[in-house]
Amino acid sequence: MNITRQQWLFAAKIYVSAMLAYFVAVEIGLANPYWAMVTSCVLSNPLSGAVRARATYRFAGTLFAGLISLLLSAWLASEPFILVIVTGLVASTTLALSFADRTPSAYSLQLAGVTMMLVLVAYIGQPEHIFTMVVTRVVEICIGILSVTFVDTLFFPGTTQPMLQSRVDNWVRDLKTWRDDCLAGIADHSTDSDRLAVLNDISSLSLLVSTIKRDHAVDRQTRQAVIALQRQIMKMIPTISALGHAIHNLSSETRERLLPSLESLKTNNEASEIQPIEIPAAVYHQSSPWEKLVLNRIQILLNQHIQDWEYVIAFQRLMEGKPIHGFMRYAAMKARAFPLLPDTGLMSRMFVGILLTYSLLSAVWYLTGWTQGPNLVLLGVVAISFFGASDEPGLAITQFGRFAFIATFTAFILGYLLLPLANNQTSFLVIMAAFMLPMGIWASRNPFAMLVLALSLSNINFQNHYAPFDIGIFLESSVATLTGIFVAFVAVALCRRWGAQHALHQLLEREQKDQQALTHRFDDVAIDNYVIRSLDRMALQLSRLGATLGKDSLILLTQLRASIITAKLRQLSSEHSMPSTLQPLLQNLSQRRDSQSQLTDEWLRQIDLNIQHANHENQTDVLHLLTGLRIALYPTAPHWKPSDA
Repeated sequence: MNITRQQWLFAAKIYVSAMLAYFVAVEIGLANPYWAMVTSCVLSNPLSGAVRARATYRFAGTLFAGLISLLLSAWLASEPFILVIVTGLVASTTLALSFADRTPSAYSLQLAGVTMMLVLVAYIGQPEHIFTMVVTRVVEICIGILSVTFVDTLFFPGTTQPMLQSRVDNWVRDLKTWRDDCLAGIADHSTDSDRLAVLNDISSLSLLVSTIKRDHAVDRQTRQAVIALQRQIMKMIPTISALGHAIHNLSSETRERLLPSLESLKTNNEASEIQPIEIPAAVYHQSSPWEKLVLNRIQILLNQHIQDWEYVIAFQRLMEGKPIHGFMRYAAMKARAFPLLPDTGLMSRMFVGILLTYSLLSAVWYLTGWTQGPNLVLLGVVAISFFGASDEPGLAITQFGRFAFIATFTAFILGYLLLPLANNQTSFLVIMAAFMLPMGIWASRNPFAMLVLALSLSNINFQNHYAPFDIGIFLESSVATLTGIFVAFVAVALCRRWGAQHALHQLLEREQKDQQALTHRFDDVAIDNYVIRSLDRMALQLSRLGATLGKDSLILLTQLRASIITAKLRQLSSEHSMPSTLQPLLQNLSQRRDSQSQLTDEWLRQIDLNIQHANHENQTDVLHLLTGLRIALYPTAPHWKPSDA
């Protein structure tokens, strides 16, 4: 097994920061120095920005939880039974709200909910000690934060800059390849599925924004250039897809005549200003009436794409530190990351699951009087809160339980075999290095190994003068941990359905609701918001479909294009006098979204009738949209022909 230099550095960062945190906490005389050690371990990350971001969220969550704990204990100190109930409700609400935030900042709410239970539940019978515990925990968490930040900054800094540059290069390359395939008339489900794979990677940048902001090696200009590029590429995806399917809808002879006009767009990718492309009149003259409409749509989409591509090149130049037009620079500096929208349905189900887990475990504790009750409750809530929101929560919680079981053995080895051999600080450091460095290397490959390390350090009596727990207490604590995890498994099975297919079904239902909402509000803001939500859902669907994507990518993009076009048709209909035949068509499209009925020949006849009227009245905007709608919904239908042809 080859161990890279980066893995050794990551393991060394964990070890050095943990030892520094431990000795500082011991020197100050704090009651639980292992809290500082565990904090420095779980905050360790190869990227400095991630360390600082998680440190900020952990401090904020701990401080917030401490304040709430003090208020609740002061209010309900004389009513322990009610305090347990209120603590469960407040902590479950806080933990559930963390699922409304799909960025790393959710870690702050997760830590807040867990800390409330750690303080209030563990000291429910000793309210006079809660203030001391809150202050002690905040201080020890701060020591862990300062230790890992100090070690990371001075000795083991890691920057996101190379990763960002690699991502941007991949995005632009994939976008260019997709665009070139579309210009060549290659637009089918295999092309879209190959190129749409980049969509999930682009949208995932939003998860890294907090990390990038705290990476001192990435200046604000570079960060904003990457964010602006992300937004611009996401915006271009519907346009490129529409352009490709419009060109693909042409006959092979017309495509052959059109291709020479598009070659300049393929070769002038680096130019800051790309010359507009005009489709030659000869191409129009040799085309059928339907193909003339398609060529008009292609011309409009080409102009839009050229403008969008100039922004891509400008943002790339800005990232490289090169000068760009002042307006484009202003747009980049004001850009915001692509929003990751909350899943309110998941949030409500997780609230029920967390509260059920807390209630069941609290009832077990109350009925049995088990001294390990606080540990039982805490680990069960941690299991469902941190691992119960995935598509397969049962598998995730089971894996958590498996690694918790492994942590029992590693804690036994450290606490009962290794640490008793330490008779001075030097031997203590050597023993901890022998234990933590291999664990750190493992953690660099498997994030669950960090869980093993944290639980191992938490399950032994780490004080200034080490004395292992009685073996009975140690085993009882381990049983409580596994019991809490099992109850969390049962609770999540009762509260939500498992599997990627169910998650996909939920995403499709939300897509249908958003499409229906466009029938009532179809202004530019509503359309832009719909596109953002739809692309976000598309990225989530793609991450689940993976290798089985196939024709689903075409369906996803087709639905998006058809919904955008329908909303814009409604917008035009509300602003201008439109033919009476347009309203029945829009009504039918709305009913199709409600009932998920299949497309019919009657709807195709209505589209053709409206194309006929718009062509006769020379309504270019309506023609452009109706042509795109026909291509999206009926890509293989016979070409439209004027009724007087």
